[in-house]
Amino acid sequence: MQELDSNDPATLGEGRYTLLGILGEGSMGRTYLAQSASGKVAVKALYPSRLATAKDLQLFVREAEVLQKLSHPRIPSYVDAFDEGEGEGIRYHLVQEWVDGQTLRAKIDAGERFDEAQIGRLMRQLLEILEYMHGCDPPVVHRDMKPDNIIVRTSDDEPVLVDFGAVREVVRLTMGGGSTIIGTYGYMPPEQLMGRALPGSDLYSLGITMLELLTRQTPNDLHGEDAKRLIDAANVSEGFRRVLRRMCAASLVDRYDGARHAITDLDAAMGGGALVHAGSIEASIVRRVAEEERALKKASAPGLTHIGYITLIVLVIAGAITGAVIVANLLAASFEGAFLAAGIVSGSGLLITLVLLSMRYTHDAWEPPTMKWSKTRGKILPYNPPLMESVGGMFEGRAMQYVFKTPRGEHQGIFYVHGGTSEDYPLDGEFDVYYQPQNPQCHEVQDIRHDRANDMGRLFDARNTHTPE
Repeated sequence: MQELDSNDPATLGEGRYTLLGILGEGSMGRTYLAQSASGKVAVKALYPSRLATAKDLQLFVREAEVLQKLSHPRIPSYVDAFDEGEGEGIRYHLVQEWVDGQTLRAKIDAGERFDEAQIGRLMRQLLEILEYMHGCDPPVVHRDMKPDNIIVRTSDDEPVLVDFGAVREVVRLTMGGGSTIIGTYGYMPPEQLMGRALPGSDLYSLGITMLELLTRQTPNDLHGEDAKRLIDAANVSEGFRRVLRRMCAASLVDRYDGARHAITDLDAAMGGGALVHAGSIEASIVRRVAEEERALKKASAPGLTHIGYITLIVLVIAGAITGAVIVANLLAASFEGAFLAAGIVSGSGLLITLVLLSMRYTHDAWEPPTMKWSKTRGKILPYNPPLMESVGGMFEGRAMQYVFKTPRGEHQGIFYVHGGTSEDYPLDGEFDVYYQPQNPQCHEVQDIRHDRANDMGRLFDARNTHTPE
């Protein structure tokens, strides 16, 4: 905290708040620590004369309105709002509960290290805040989650989310159509950079924040696949790695559907259980990639080339019949005619050869992208009692957990079966698993079933493939 300077007033709000010091300063105003009759508070002062656009004032007013509606133990409570002064000297003030603690940014800068257990605990507590905010009507999206806006409270070591988009300096990029992007570069997902902030956008920002705590790599240093690479290389459990992947996915459809799903999977990861929601997303990614590959193959040049071959064969047959008739007539006429006929046939053969070579070149010049899959063996995990429970509320079926090994380590998954009993699905069954070498969580397994009419026991039905959900 900084000391007050000579330009700062001693009190605000007609004497209700005695200023003690400066907590922070941005381009548009200051945040003070003040003493009120009920205790210490944080007072944000906004100077309209410093505002670049009217949007800045709107954001300040919106923050006051939003905070009045929110009530959560890890969000500073709204206390008061007022303005003082006139004309160009007017100032708007927002008074909030003061949080005694350090920001995550201060902890990072001080060299503090965070292990998987600490980050998991922080992430869960922050996800609970997002679950509350996103569950409001209408949903409240923070849009600027980052280490600077998360204070770890001294009294209980719990995180508190602050700064709902007013005083602190954030990125404001005016796009076509007059839309404004609000957030901090590096922590914003692609859809927010396009001016579209959704509840899932906060999940991405939180995931990137947790990744920074884990790797001490700032988001400004991350580009494209860098975040994925850091997650893959992080020294964490596979379950926690999968949660981070879903949180930091660039595409909304590859991210968690909501904070509750992320909390459920995080609890499972920290307890060594199955990640139901991450597994479902990963399965949908595999299906989507496979569908895209099939669509590319279907629309590829080789398909058109096959049509060309058929057309060429028809033309060759028709030409051969016509040529035979012409040659017969010329042979009957004279020797010169026979020589001319031979030249025509040779020239036609050369032309056909050139056409075939050209079509072959066209065929080989473009190949649809193919996914290089590796193969291993998987087996059902032995549980006592086994993991063969009805999936609550989703559908009538059973859940089975399995494990398979790759050069990158051991991986777990879960798949659902509709109906059936433990007699249909052997708990000691082994089966083929096909996976992407760089991302083993993207994989497919083959269904296994007992064939009761076959004494050999387990059979693999190649017609019935199953993707884990």
